[in-house]
Amino acid sequence: FICHCPLPVLLFQHPTRRYDTMAPPSRRRLLPSKTLAVFDAVHLYPPLESVGHDDGAVIAASSSSSAAAAVHDSASTPWSANGIQIGGWKITTQNSTIGDEKGMEELTLLLEETANKNPDGTRRKRRLCPPEITFLDAIVSFQYIKESNIVECNSEVTEIRFTARDALLEWAEAHRYLEMQPQGQDSQSSISSSRDDEVRGVSIMKTADAKIWSNKPKNVETATATSSNSEFYYDWTFSSPYAGTIIPPLHNINIPTGSIEKDDDINNRRQWKPLQHSHIPFHLLQDTNQPILLFDDIHLYEDDLHDNGDVSLNIKIRVMPKCWYVLQRLYVRVDHVCVKCREVRYCCLLDNDISSSCEIDGVQQNTVYRDVIWREAKWEELGRLALPTDPAAWREDGNGGGGTTPLLPLTSLLTRLPVVPLPSDLPRFACFDAARE
Repeated sequence: FICHCPLPVLLFQHPTRRYDTMAPPSRRRLLPSKTLAVFDAVHLYPPLESVGHDDGAVIAASSSSSAAAAVHDSASTPWSANGIQIGGWKITTQNSTIGDEKGMEELTLLLEETANKNPDGTRRKRRLCPPEITFLDAIVSFQYIKESNIVECNSEVTEIRFTARDALLEWAEAHRYLEMQPQGQDSQSSISSSRDDEVRGVSIMKTADAKIWSNKPKNVETATATSSNSEFYYDWTFSSPYAGTIIPPLHNINIPTGSIEKDDDINNRRQWKPLQHSHIPFHLLQDTNQPILLFDDIHLYEDDLHDNGDVSLNIKIRVMPKCWYVLQRLYVRVDHVCVKCREVRYCCLLDNDISSSCEIDGVQQNTVYRDVIWREAKWEELGRLALPTDPAAWREDGNGGGGTTPLLPLTSLLTRLPVVPLPSDLPRFACFDAARE
């Protein structure tokens, strides 16, 4: 009855990239109630999808047309939610349909309001568009409830969550400090080596064709018209610096998804305390004696960048008897311009009898440890790095364009991209003590 995910779960690759309204079927795994009980864990939602399956069977997300039409929020779609309670943590994952017209309009207004707030209080006129495929109600949530208050008491609940809204809020916030329009033909290179044109990893780049067009001679009338049309001058690759959302107990009362938007601390990111080195016990994650009680792969947003490449943000989660682990990955490919990969790993040692027998130096129970690493390269650098320059090799769907030469897995290519510096307010290693909040 023990279900294991292979070690490469630390990295990921989409099984497919084209679908209608639902996120692609995740390789969702959830052990039966009797098995969970052995590890003092219980289901949060009735595992309807697992009826008739053997222990450890893969539970596929619902993809029927009726379910797809009805899925909109967690309250009305219990079949799309997945979760367990273990060691004082309520862990929930939920897939979602693509945002409807009303939801996307509300998101657009929120992002534009965030982007147009200047530090000096003035208002600007920058227009933003969210990703074409945004799963508005998709969520991964970890709620820690103190043992003395295990009965629902929101004032004593600390939550760490991952949503598309929260990720895009940090992306929109960076636009407050970006120029409203191009400042010259050379100001919009793909990725500046000095990185002076970036704000927390958010920059406004040109496609390969646009860079060629901008270098062509223009008459004065055309140049003036181009420079004045700056309303939609924004980062269309959606390269968010997002690294999780913290909701302390006092904020946990009746706060809708995506509303943590303080001007000085969006998503409460200052709650993370910097560390000198990684505290994630990777050896524990590789312990094949630990069954994986819950595994899920949740997609937050993606876009084909107007056929100029690809961007995707997704969250993978594993819950084991001793700990839970999350891999968040943002992947950006702009054909013939650049490739980016931003990974954030989170791990928390559970407070239960099983993990208590496993003492790890410097690792505290109920403390979430976070590691961040960003990798990227300009397209012209790929050849020097012995990496493929054919865009087909960097596709997430594994489609090599029909060539005869076998392509390396995308996950292997991404680990060979150069590591780049992080924003000054995003520490390489950090932690958050959920029990003390």
